[in-house]
Amino acid sequence: MTPKIYAQRTRRLIILVACTLTALSCTGNQNLRDTELHIQSRAHPDAPTPAGFDHGSYSVEGKSAITVLLTEGPPHAPRRALIVRMFWRPKAAATPLDETATNSTVQYIVFGESPDGPAGKPTVGVYSGGGFLYPENEVGSQNLQANLWQATMSLADKNAGFHDTLGPSILTGRFSARRDDEGIVEAIRQVNIAVSEALGVPRFVRAE
Repeated sequence: MTPKIYAQRTRRLIILVACTLTALSCTGNQNLRDTELHIQSRAHPDAPTPAGFDHGSYSVEGKSAITVLLTEGPPHAPRRALIVRMFWRPKAAATPLDETATNSTVQYIVFGESPDGPAGKPTVGVYSGGGFLYPENEVGSQNLQANLWQATMSLADKNAGFHDTLGPSILTGRFSARRDDEGIVEAIRQVNIAVSEALGVPRFVRAE
């Protein structure tokens, strides 16, 4: 093989690899947007509220425990955030599904603006509860797809000016998140900072 032909084949291989990586990257971004979560207020059961997010990441602890962070907006300045921690993974055809089944905790955080709120600070409300999380694919995969079922929540904390429009509510639906064991630690720290600054006191919002 002449040096010229070798160089041509090398360039073609590089282009092929680059195109493949680009395609995979685009596919991953599409998976992150594959989220269909809804919040249904028990006070207004006929009006479920969509809960879409544009950033999603998760980490794996041990064999099956996971922590998920979904945000609308960047983690350092989110408009909304959802933190889910699954403690054990259900087994197909072996784990019963009923209204009392739970294997995860949830915390849903809503930021906003109100003329009644603290000067220069956003309003914030933190909803906490628990539900049942069922991963659709293997825990530890690059992109996780999972279903959240019957996650009951209620307002646990808020600052002045925050108006609770949900009350006791139920979060359910499907979401996707990309694995990022190291990045999620910093992302949750940023959410914690945003919540603590809005409340005026430290508050640890990682779901435990």
